[in-house]
Amino acid sequence: MSAVNEALIRDVVAEVLGRLGGAPAAKPAPAAPAPKSDCGCGGKGAANGAPGLRGKFGVFQDANEACVAAHEAFLQLQKAGVAARAKIVEIVKAMAEANAESWGKIELEESKIGRLDHKIEKLKIIKLVPGVDWIRPDGRSGDHGITLEEYTPFGVVGAITPSTHSIPTLSGNIVNIVAAGNAVVFNAHPSASKCAALAVGAY
Repeated sequence: MSAVNEALIRDVVAEVLGRLGGAPAAKPAPAAPAPKSDCGCGGKGAANGAPGLRGKFGVFQDANEACVAAHEAFLQLQKAGVAARAKIVEIVKAMAEANAESWGKIELEESKIGRLDHKIEKLKIIKLVPGVDWIRPDGRSGDHGITLEEYTPFGVVGAITPSTHSIPTLSGNIVNIVAAGNAVVFNAHPSASKCAALAVGAY
């Protein structure tokens, strides 16, 4: 993205945020470009060269810092193997079910969209979302040798959650994405961002 386009986008975002808040927003200072990495997520350090920051329980104010931390998490997950992925999936599924009622209420209060029973049920069925059990290798042999096909992760996924079912979408995405060996950066819809941050902090 060119500097001109980035500056224009920053100006538009600042104006929109100012209108939403009822007061003109100060234009942010241009950010230094993120360092290059093989997955496009910021590599080993933040834009200012500092090591990846952890945020507050996985919640960041800056997208570059979130991407740096996610890349570091991906590298850790890669070393930990499939057993670690399965454990994370198990934790997310258990927590989604255990907190279904309280998280459903919090989400409804914030978003003002949908029905409470639907929000609760969507969290309870996270246990049915496919995990590592769907990532099975396929082996074949014949006259010309043996072929083994395995699924491999590719890095960091960028995901956007809706205003309707923020926590269930986030939870299901974590199961799918982590089961596949990837890390994820979520950008929550403003109408349901607080409940999304609550769930991320709990996970």
